[in-house]
Amino acid sequence: MSQPRSGPTVALRCFGADLRRRREAAGMTLQGVAETIKKDRATPARWENAETVPNPRMVAVLLDLYSTPAAERTEVLRALEEAKKPGWWHPWREVAEVGVIDLESAATGIRSYAPGVLPDLLQTTEYAEALMSLRNPYEDPAVRRLRLELLEARKAHTIEGGPGGVANNENRAGLWVLLEQATLRRRVGGPGVMTRQLDYLEAHIADVGSSVAIQVIPPGVPHPLAISLCGHLEILRFKEFGMGERLIQIGLHPAMTLITDDSDAVENYRMAMDVTSGYAPPRFTPLPLTSKDFG
Repeated sequence: MSQPRSGPTVALRCFGADLRRRREAAGMTLQGVAETIKKDRATPARWENAETVPNPRMVAVLLDLYSTPAAERTEVLRALEEAKKPGWWHPWREVAEVGVIDLESAATGIRSYAPGVLPDLLQTTEYAEALMSLRNPYEDPAVRRLRLELLEARKAHTIEGGPGGVANNENRAGLWVLLEQATLRRRVGGPGVMTRQLDYLEAHIADVGSSVAIQVIPPGVPHPLAISLCGHLEILRFKEFGMGERLIQIGLHPAMTLITDDSDAVENYRMAMDVTSGYAPPRFTPLPLTSKDFG
């Protein structure tokens, strides 16, 4: 039996993509595979689309069909075992935007544009909690605590040195954020919350070894991202073969968040980010305001 998932991981997506490449190299269609293994066409399609995980016996059958060399079979079966593992975020799956978080945690580079509020990965716990209160003041406190726990886990995994995070990406900043100056001036929580939030950002700016790069766009600059009215967006890069870059447009509600791997869309927004970054002071430039502005 195939195993249902609460959400596909990058490892599962890569495994499915590998099955598709091997099938196509063997000159077989999904219908042909289905008929041979006596399943409906949707079954191998679900495996390739990372919707379910095939069992090892069925993978061995597929490898025989695709004439997979013996030297590669062990590696494929090892990849299957990795694909079967739940994501590290599994304990928080009830409050997690699984599709976004799994991609984020597997990325070797994240570029972000934040025109309204700070992106999640740069928020202190206090700032995040104040923002959650604004978005949903009637949320169950227990659910909110889970969201805050998940945020801290995301930061630890992705930018603070967790295994596989962007902090382990050498020679460039793992998380590169373009902020509108108005984002820093927008008060979320009280003066103390904003003071500690700015101190947190300054610590990243001052640390030459930080995996975070922050650029603040001066007010009034008519850059491409502002003109497009795109809202908060991110471009994620991966090291895995077959995992193209992803463009994520963050919505107010998870159902409004859009994820695409369309190469034209990714390229257009990447170019817009490149142009926009040229209008902002370079990395390591101190913030244009300090905690005294909220005193």
